[in-house]
Amino acid sequence: MAKNLNINLKNIDLKQLFGSLKNIKLTSIKKYASLFPSIGLLVATLVILVVTLLVGGSVSKKMQDSVGVASRVRSAAGSVPSEAQAQEEMQYLEKYIQDADQVDSLMTKASQRELICYNPVIFPEPTDKSAQVYNVFARDYRAAIESLMVRIKAKDAPSDAEIRSQTGIGTGVAGGGLMGGGLGTPTGRAGSSMNAMVDAVCLKRAEEISIYANPSSLHWYGYWDKFVYKSVDESLQNCWSSQVAYWVYEDVIQTIETLNASSTKVSTSPVKRLLGIQFNGPVQVVNPQTMGYGMMGMEPMMGGGMMPGYGSGMTMLDAPTYVKSTSPYMSVAWTGRVCNDQIDVIHFAAAVIMDSTATASFMKELCSMKPHTFREGFLEKGKPETSAHNQITVLQFDIEPVLRDDAAHAYYRYGKNAVVRLNLVCEYLFSRQGYDVIKPAPVKKVLGQEVPGTTAAPDAMGGGTAPMTPGVPMMQ
Repeated sequence: MAKNLNINLKNIDLKQLFGSLKNIKLTSIKKYASLFPSIGLLVATLVILVVTLLVGGSVSKKMQDSVGVASRVRSAAGSVPSEAQAQEEMQYLEKYIQDADQVDSLMTKASQRELICYNPVIFPEPTDKSAQVYNVFARDYRAAIESLMVRIKAKDAPSDAEIRSQTGIGTGVAGGGLMGGGLGTPTGRAGSSMNAMVDAVCLKRAEEISIYANPSSLHWYGYWDKFVYKSVDESLQNCWSSQVAYWVYEDVIQTIETLNASSTKVSTSPVKRLLGIQFNGPVQVVNPQTMGYGMMGMEPMMGGGMMPGYGSGMTMLDAPTYVKSTSPYMSVAWTGRVCNDQIDVIHFAAAVIMDSTATASFMKELCSMKPHTFREGFLEKGKPETSAHNQITVLQFDIEPVLRDDAAHAYYRYGKNAVVRLNLVCEYLFSRQGYDVIKPAPVKKVLGQEVPGTTAAPDAMGGGTAPMTPGVPMMQ
């Protein structure tokens, strides 16, 4: 087939063919030449139309965008604050900054409190290494606790010895009540007793004071009352623990002072009896005639165990324990606060007998702002400053009815109103920035704070697990 095709192509006269095509092309062109201007005009028109449509769409979009921008600009211009408003906003911001600074300053100053002893210097390290330093501290500490008792016009119920001397009736102590001598078992009801003479002595005491309280219910009073020097480390540690405890004691006493301010006798006082303040377990009520060192948790904790990290012979007393983990200590702390780089946290228990209608007022006042004074630099001659603190949070409370017929209340006269026992577990915060300058090096070691030339010591002051008196459960 290809062969035949080749033959046919050979037989074609190419010149004749191209001549024919040329004639046809030229003839056609000549025939339609008159239409070329119109066709050109049509093509140009189409091109212009297409370009116009494209450009017009772009311009329209840009115009719409411009209109939108203009609208937003006009709207924004209408909402731009005035210069006065801008200045007001700046003042608000400055107040927020001031508030933050004030909170920081308040927290710092809250932990800058009066010391028990300024001369001789005790904290952070005694300038005098002799035992006399601690004898002076012991004297001043007892005086400070006794001063707290005076502030709230407090004494304890009459002792057996007082009743014997004033009535001439022979007595015997059994759970705080008179036994024998034909007296029977006295009651705690006001104006009622098996023996009118004994009752008169008890009522007379209740009329002379605003609250029942015994200095020995604040445990460190008993320790310093019978203080015997053993070593520098032990004495310094106990000075610090009792100083921290004193700040807590003072806040509870100030709360009582405020609530009982208008009362001159127990029967009209909202708070009628301070049972105690304790750091290593719930407050235990004991016979007031035997209160003192060795009572209410003053015996060495954990079976007389030693305080690790502070040398031999150093027993753990009712020392405030720094809370270093969220494990339950005296109570499950709903705040979740533990010691960190900014704060130190301790827990304490307190118990009072009070009018049944005043429990909420007591807790509110306990957690309120309290004024205090401070000597600049913790120095005896430092510039006096007035500040305020609010370091207590109630973690747990429990209210128990008081059975006045119980022997434990035999010599107490609370008045006619119903009374209850209020048990509290509280959290107390300290700002490290505020009081670290006087914190002894051994205490910082226990807390894991950097002390030049030392390494962290074992947990001598607790870390979420509180030492307890053997056989005494924690308050739950």
